[in-house]
Amino acid sequence: MINVLIVDDEPFIRQGLKILIDWEEYGFKITGEATNGKEAISLLEDNNYDLIITDIKMPEVDGIELVEHIRNYKSKDLKIIILSGYYEFEYAKQAIRYNVVDYILKPIQKEELIRVLLEFKEAYNKEIKSAKDKKYTEQIALERHLNALCSGIYGQSDISYVEDKLPYCTNLRYMSIEISLNDEKFERLSKDERRKALKEFCETLKCYIAPYEKYAFLDVDKRNEIYGIGFIYTRNFSAQKKMSEKEYIVDLQEYMKSNQKYKFNVYIGQKVNRIDQISESFKSAIIAKSFQNYKNDKAIAYYDETSAVKSNTYGVKKEYMDELIHYTEENVVDKIDECVEKIYLNFQVHNINPKIININIDYLLCRFIYLAKELDPDVDQEEVLHYISQCAFEESAVRGSAKHFKAFVKDFANYLAQLRQTNSHGVLKEVEREIEMHYMQNLSLKSLSEKYYINSAYLGQIFKKNHGISFKDYLNNYRIEKAGELLIRTNDKVCNIAQIVGYNNLDYFINKFVRLKGKTPLQYRKQFLKKTKEDC
Repeated sequence: MINVLIVDDEPFIRQGLKILIDWEEYGFKITGEATNGKEAISLLEDNNYDLIITDIKMPEVDGIELVEHIRNYKSKDLKIIILSGYYEFEYAKQAIRYNVVDYILKPIQKEELIRVLLEFKEAYNKEIKSAKDKKYTEQIALERHLNALCSGIYGQSDISYVEDKLPYCTNLRYMSIEISLNDEKFERLSKDERRKALKEFCETLKCYIAPYEKYAFLDVDKRNEIYGIGFIYTRNFSAQKKMSEKEYIVDLQEYMKSNQKYKFNVYIGQKVNRIDQISESFKSAIIAKSFQNYKNDKAIAYYDETSAVKSNTYGVKKEYMDELIHYTEENVVDKIDECVEKIYLNFQVHNINPKIININIDYLLCRFIYLAKELDPDVDQEEVLHYISQCAFEESAVRGSAKHFKAFVKDFANYLAQLRQTNSHGVLKEVEREIEMHYMQNLSLKSLSEKYYINSAYLGQIFKKNHGISFKDYLNNYRIEKAGELLIRTNDKVCNIAQIVGYNNLDYFINKFVRLKGKTPLQYRKQFLKKTKEDC
C-alpha cells in the first residue's frame, strides 16, 4: 500500500476525500491527517509517508511553505500533490518549482482524483522497481569485490570499490555465521527451501546490524553445502552500542537465536587493520572452524583462542594415516569408517593444533594424488587437486566433521575404482544430450552419475577436462543462454522464464543472470529492443 498524508484546514474536505473513493482498492491507504502545514511537519518527524496531498491556503503554515520546508529539510524526493481552487491556480504554480507531482482543482471530482492517483501510482511503482534493480545490481557488485578481497585474489579496483561503498574499513574481523547441518529442521529442507531459509537468516542478521546491512553477504566461499553468511565486523559497531567486542557478539548471537529457528555457529577470524587484509581474517576464521569442529565445542569460536592453544606438536600416528590410504586404495568401506574415527579421536585426545592437522591433511592429499596418478598417468593432477579441495580438505577445514570426511574418503575410493575401469567418451555424449533435452529439470552430477553408473567425482573431472568448466557452470550457462533467448523472443514475465529454464528461486536466477550477462533480465530485454529499433 502507498501511505498517504492529507493536509487541509477544512474538515469536510478531508472527510470528503476519504469517502470519495475506495482508496485501498487503488493501492493507497490514508495513514495521516493534518489541519495545516505546521501539523504536517510535526507528523513527518515521526512517520513515513509515500505521498502528501495538501491544500494551498491554510493558517499558520500554508501549502507552499510546507512544500518548501519538505524540500529544504526533509526530502527532495517525497511525492506531493497540490489541492487548488480555481482562483488559486496562479498561486499553485509557485509549487511547480519544488517538483510537485500534480495538482487537483477544487471542487474535487472523483474521476479526476482517480486519474491523478493512478498516474502517480504507475510512475511511483516504476521508480521503486528501478531503485530495487539498482540496489540489487550494486549489492551483487559489492559482493563480487568483497569475495575477491576475502579470497586474497584482488586488485586496487576491488579495494577502491569496497572503500567507497562501506563507511568503515579499519579494525576489522571476518565472521562466518553458518546454519548447522546437524539441525534436523534444516536437514529436512530441499535445496530451494534451504536457499530461502538462508536468505531469511541473512535478513535477520541485517536487521541487527542496520543501517550497515552491506557488511553482511551470502555464501562467500561458494560451496553449495555451506549455508552461511559472511559478516565483516568493525569495532565501530560495538562502540555505537556501547559494548565490548565480545558483548556485541554474544548479543548478536542471542538476537539471532530469538529471531530465527535454526541452530548456527559463529567462527571469528583474527583482527586486521585494513580491508585489503581481510583475507587473513577470512582464512583464520576457517581455521577457527576447523579446530572447533574437531573439538565439538561451543557455538562461538575465536581464532585468537585457537591460536593460543598450547598443544602437542606431534600429529596423527603415521600408521593411522597409512592404514586409511590402504583401505581407500582397496575401497574397503567399513575399514575407512574405522580409520577416520580413529584419526578424529586422536585429534581430540591430544588437543592437536590446527596447523599440525593441516600438515596431516597435506600428507593425505599428496598420497591420494599419487594413487590417482598411478592408476592413470594422464589424469589431470590439477583437476584431482581441485576435486579434493572442493570435496574434502578445504571443505573439511571449513566443516571439520568426521561424517563429512568419511563421506569424502569413501567417494574418493570409489573414484579410484572408476579410474581403473571406465571409458568416458560415450558417457560424456549422453550427459551433454541430457542437458540439451532436460536442462529445465533438476539435473545434478549425482543423479546423472547414478543413471550412467559412473562415479560423480570422476564424471565431474572428465566433464571439466572436456569442456573447460565444471558441470554446474556448464548447466547454468546453458540455462541462462536459453533464458536470454526467451527474453528476446517472447513477452513472458521474468518469473515465468526463470521457471521454464529450471530455476524455482527467482532471486537466484537473477543473480546468475547478472553474473553471466552483466545486467538484469529486464535490462537485457530492453537493451535488445532498443538495438532492434535503432537497426530498423
